[in-house]
Amino acid sequence: MSPCCYVFFDVDDTLIEWTVSWRDAFVQAAREVGVTVDPNESLSALDTAFATVYKDFVRRHADDEDDRAFWMAYDGRVLEMLGVKKGLRRATKRVVEMLTHPGSSRLYAEVPDVLEALSRSGAKLGIVTGRPQAESDLEALGVRSYFHPLIDAFAARSGKDEGHMFHLAARAAARADLPPWHVGDSYEADVLGARAAGLRPILVDRRNAHKEVDCPRIETLRELPGMILEAAE
Repeated sequence: MSPCCYVFFDVDDTLIEWTVSWRDAFVQAAREVGVTVDPNESLSALDTAFATVYKDFVRRHADDEDDRAFWMAYDGRVLEMLGVKKGLRRATKRVVEMLTHPGSSRLYAEVPDVLEALSRSGAKLGIVTGRPQAESDLEALGVRSYFHPLIDAFAARSGKDEGHMFHLAARAAARADLPPWHVGDSYEADVLGARAAGLRPILVDRRNAHKEVDCPRIETLRELPGMILEAAE
């Protein structure tokens, strides 16, 4: 069967759901070394760190591709922002342990069937994610073989909001001479980023929170194969 299109996926909250709260992980780790952190304060620190230093840490660790070293450095910075000084390394290791434990994330239930259906229909699949490194988790969850290329922050040496990784995806689709799509859960990061690079965006709106958007919208990935194949006809 001739390929019909190239479909790129975001990872977090698109293919993979978290079973552990990042906000609560930092609250718990700080508490274990004697620092009381309000959950809202934890969420604010996470948002601030992502907006201000995430990309710097990505570039710092991209060459050695050491995912654990990245998270130790980045999560440590978040804890510092929350006032953790004494016991910082212990608290950082605890956060990394909680968020990288095999049970901390899982595929959404429909993902294996959707990936298989798209592949059988002739779609080529790829990944565009702001994660520093995505391969190990996708491998552990049994879906790594579906995706080529796998464009994460280490591979692009940049954050998703800088747009470079979407242009890498567009080039891969152009080499294959296939129309490119991108599927993700964030309007700002996924829809706008993909559109700027010439990919057709689809918003995954699992919580039905974005009814008025200027792009195709689905509430579950089960809707995706029909939408993609209808557009390819």
